[in-house]
Amino acid sequence: MKKARFFWKSTCSTCRDARKFLRDELGVVIDERDYAKQPFSIAELTDLFKHSDPRDYLNPRSPAFKAMHLSGKTLSPADALRLMMEESNLIKRPILISGHTIMAGFDRNRYRELFQ
Repeated sequence: MKKARFFWKSTCSTCRDARKFLRDELGVVIDERDYAKQPFSIAELTDLFKHSDPRDYLNPRSPAFKAMHLSGKTLSPADALRLMMEESNLIKRPILISGHTIMAGFDRNRYRELFQ
């Protein structure tokens, strides 16, 4: 059985498409969390990105990123985690975790490769 953890925002159409693709087309059983409704704590974000650099999961195209004037700023991993906790719209989405693989965004081909 194919399983994955899936972190998303139900108001995001890309997230809804990814969720539907995982469940309906790939048959993946997902343990999901809508982090707009259940925000992450700093401890949860730290654990989520323990094998990755959280700065790689900041979304520079996000209106929140632009509004906070983060472009060109040097952030530490701790800064990135704190900002993600304070403003969840800064997180690239959706986030999919399967085994030791963590990926942000929705790419049908990468999803297929991961679950074949």
